[in-house]
Amino acid sequence: MKLQAVRDIKNIKFNSSDTLVIFGEVFPGGYVSGLIRAAQAKGMKVIYSTVGRRDESGALRKLNSQELESQPKPLINTPLEAGFDMEPADSGKRPIDLCQDIKLTGWEEASLNKDLMEESRNKATASFRQRTEQWATELSQILPDKGNVLIAHTMAGGVPRSKIFLPVLNRVLKGAGKRFFSSEIFWKSDLGWLCEKNFNEVTAQTYKHLIELTSPLREQLKKNDRQVFYTAYSYHGTEVLTGDQYQWQSYAPYLQGFAKLELEKISTDFHNKGGHTCVFNVPEILTKSSAVFPGVEIPLYTILGALKKEGGEKGAQIISHCLSKLTDNAFDIIMDTTKDYLESEEIKKQSIFEKWPQHNSNEHMEKMLSTSKTLAGLHKNPSESITPFLSEVLFKSCGRLILQEMHPTTRPFCWLGHDVIAADVSHASTADGDRD
Repeated sequence: MKLQAVRDIKNIKFNSSDTLVIFGEVFPGGYVSGLIRAAQAKGMKVIYSTVGRRDESGALRKLNSQELESQPKPLINTPLEAGFDMEPADSGKRPIDLCQDIKLTGWEEASLNKDLMEESRNKATASFRQRTEQWATELSQILPDKGNVLIAHTMAGGVPRSKIFLPVLNRVLKGAGKRFFSSEIFWKSDLGWLCEKNFNEVTAQTYKHLIELTSPLREQLKKNDRQVFYTAYSYHGTEVLTGDQYQWQSYAPYLQGFAKLELEKISTDFHNKGGHTCVFNVPEILTKSSAVFPGVEIPLYTILGALKKEGGEKGAQIISHCLSKLTDNAFDIIMDTTKDYLESEEIKKQSIFEKWPQHNSNEHMEKMLSTSKTLAGLHKNPSESITPFLSEVLFKSCGRLILQEMHPTTRPFCWLGHDVIAADVSHASTADGDRD
């Protein structure tokens, strides 16, 4: 299996005359922070957006003046929240209202009115497209009169906001032994159906709507020899160092993976029509959203081995900093533990590229959770984990690499593996951004 991976470090072609536009909202510690930092290092202007907020009645609204004070500027204050779980059908019932009486016992057999939920989905889609059209109009009014435009799609997620999903997904994502819930059984249930549809609307279809509804902007800029580029964040497994070889592996159960495949397809369709688009499959890091997936951080530790393999002063500094937080012989323990984990039968069965995304198994969950606990136990102080630090190393590097790959784009989606990230961190010039 050969990935369409970024292998070469290119000269960055975006410059201070260009603009980065964020389609979505910037939350602390996320991947887009690295792209913003890389763009600012090149002198690019950055234009921000928001998903908006919900008022006391549940209606979507713009940010108020107090909320705007804490947001970066300039910001287009048109709410871009997507998904249909909160959208009332003509009857006034929302999809989350249909879930309110479902209990932890018997959730597998719960039946939802799918016709009503499809009605909510259609209404939510129409609303989102109207808001996106308004957003695009406002964007055209504040764009600088020169340079190219890179629009970064940051929309993801979509767990329906009904209380039944928290205990069920806790068992699906964190359960082993008696607490194990099968992700496949969940996915085939009506609750899973709602999750799948909402994930798709938030994570994938928003990219399609963005591309379609900014067509007038593309045509407007094209008249002045300016171009619009589109990028989005995805996950489709990652190549990480296993022993002395880089091998693809994946987290499971990654239920958003089905929507991520649709995101890749949308990008491919636009690319085949001549559009400038690339979806980047980035590695696992720990963010506020990914922290709900215990075990997702296991491959993150292997970047230490990749940095050592690639060499370089900066890589050595990162390794040294991390080892200062860990117990004796931690580096060797990390590499041996992650190798044993990634090569174990339990994990290999859940990490087959052609079958991605895969569901969980009890044995796989037990292996993942116990390995996560082992690696966490290597820290001298449990409150000073190296995973947030390594996450920042990765998202900063990915920001730089995305700018390098996007201009010009030659493929609709690709992978940023630990190999190219380690090479970027260890060897590339500091001229293209912060390498702390």
